[in-house]
Amino acid sequence: MTRARLAFATLLLSSVSITALALGVPKLSGRVNDYADLISPAAEARIEHTLEALEQDEGAQLVVLTIDSLEGEQLEEYSLRVAETWKLGRAEQDDGALLLIAKNDRKMRLEVGYGLEPVLSDVMSRRILDQVLRPQFRAGDFDGGVQRAVDAADGLIRGTSTLPPPTESDAQGDLPPRMFGVLWLLFLVPFVFVVIGTNPFQWFLYLFLVPFVFVGGLTSAGPSASPFFVVFWLIAAPVVWSFFGRRRKKRKAGKGGGRAGWSSGSWSSGGGGFSSGGGFSGGGGSFGGGGSSSSW
Repeated sequence: MTRARLAFATLLLSSVSITALALGVPKLSGRVNDYADLISPAAEARIEHTLEALEQDEGAQLVVLTIDSLEGEQLEEYSLRVAETWKLGRAEQDDGALLLIAKNDRKMRLEVGYGLEPVLSDVMSRRILDQVLRPQFRAGDFDGGVQRAVDAADGLIRGTSTLPPPTESDAQGDLPPRMFGVLWLLFLVPFVFVVIGTNPFQWFLYLFLVPFVFVGGLTSAGPSASPFFVVFWLIAAPVVWSFFGRRRKKRKAGKGGGRAGWSSGSWSSGGGGFSSGGGFSGGGGSFGGGGSSSSW
């Protein structure tokens, strides 16, 4: 029991350490946040005007962020964290989107809120990055690349896009990664039954499955949901085992008896609203990992 508790404490301390080393989310200063000095002031003003008009006309909130480097952070995880921290888009419509560009890493991502996924689908997001943004960036035209990418997203949201519809090969190249996550979680089911269905409690397997549960949550529901999968597993497995284990003991003894209750405190991840000093802020929108990533 002592070793199991020590292993559990080590796991929690490791998680805290990893979180502490994560790349920070910069301040939301406007619709264009050019922290990498990638865009000229004139182009930034034009892009800002386009995004402001889109928000006024359609309500959707598209924001641009450029940074120097991801500093080893995963592109998708960082992009989602920025979008959720800034709470882009309206709370009820979840119509926010983030165009993130990491200059030194030569990586880019279009993070899309739930409400915009039908129009800014994974396929169309990837096409904006690969067919619109990448050629301009490779030619050294960062102003034109960001402007055209914003115009392409603006057209899709407004329903006036001039991008041709996706081809069959585009659709085949966008097989949902969430399906892999679901299959991964199903693969873990037999091991879960071993943990909760055997006596004594299988502490080693219980802790061994933690990273596998994390991967399943990551691929099936996105980076922001994977910690909740882990917390659910860490709490639910002992609770379920305790219930069934005591049921077995009760049947074996052939008599009733009071059960000592075991309960866990509620766990919640709360975040206050985010606002910037410049008068521009997100509207409370939610994200689930939709969008696409690319490089140049």
